[in-house]
Amino acid sequence: MEAARLEKSVEKSPAMQGLPAMQRTRLQVWFIRVCSSILIWTCLVQLVAVGELWHPRLLTGNPGSVKMSANQEGSLPTQPPLAARNYTSNGFLKVSCNGGLNQMRSAICDMVAIARLLNLTLVVPKLDKTSFWADPSNFEDIFDVEHFINSLRDEVRIVKRLPKRFGRRYGYQPLVKAPVSWSNEQYYLQQILPLFAKHKVLHFNRTDSRLANNGISLELQKLRCRVNFQALKFTPQIESLGNKLVSIIQQKGPYLALHLRYEMDMLAFSGCTHGCTEEEAEELKRMRSNLSLLRWNDDVYFLR
Repeated sequence: MEAARLEKSVEKSPAMQGLPAMQRTRLQVWFIRVCSSILIWTCLVQLVAVGELWHPRLLTGNPGSVKMSANQEGSLPTQPPLAARNYTSNGFLKVSCNGGLNQMRSAICDMVAIARLLNLTLVVPKLDKTSFWADPSNFEDIFDVEHFINSLRDEVRIVKRLPKRFGRRYGYQPLVKAPVSWSNEQYYLQQILPLFAKHKVLHFNRTDSRLANNGISLELQKLRCRVNFQALKFTPQIESLGNKLVSIIQQKGPYLALHLRYEMDMLAFSGCTHGCTEEEAEELKRMRSNLSLLRWNDDVYFLR
């Protein structure tokens, strides 16, 4: 109706009456189209406004949805378990990690890759308790052990402990060995794998940098990354605390996380005495020379 009224007003205007009939008709059609478009867009805007009033979450999203998703991430349904890889195990690999937490984390990635390469059953690694930090934590105190086992079951069979028949109670003594550092796949296939024919259990008492970084097959490199970024997941308590700390820091604005590694042992072996007094520099020198105080000296690469 509004368009009809506009059409009649256009026809009665003096400017339109002075134009030829053909041109006047074209102008009328153009004017009607413009007015109709304006009316249609006005109606659409009104409909959107009404929709936002009655269904704001459907059109604009819930502002708290991102936060809710982050808080409820742990309660989301878990994915179905992976199908276990079917293979005949050549034996059990027991490992005692050495070094700091980051070194042990890297070593666990290597040990999983080695177990996969040699078709072994991996025993959940033991963490170092005798290093400079004297941290008494076990694997399950830091990492989610069930997630570690289940997330890799399609690659490696992992058990929490050795079968009873391989225990000390039954007089069994596994072969204890430290693999050669930075070794490639051929070393493990030719030097380590044959040992399992005689000794069903091998105990690696050194795990730092025992697998080369370069010249390794792409499949093993991918498995290393998978262990590091997916399988080695912190316990829910540690994750919750970490997320809380990060959230508090983020609320204060941009931030920088810096780990100086300035414990006494690292400071001593860095050889840096900048800003130290002569007495402090001498003390650091004594620490470097007194290997008896450093039970983990095999970790220090340039001392080998």
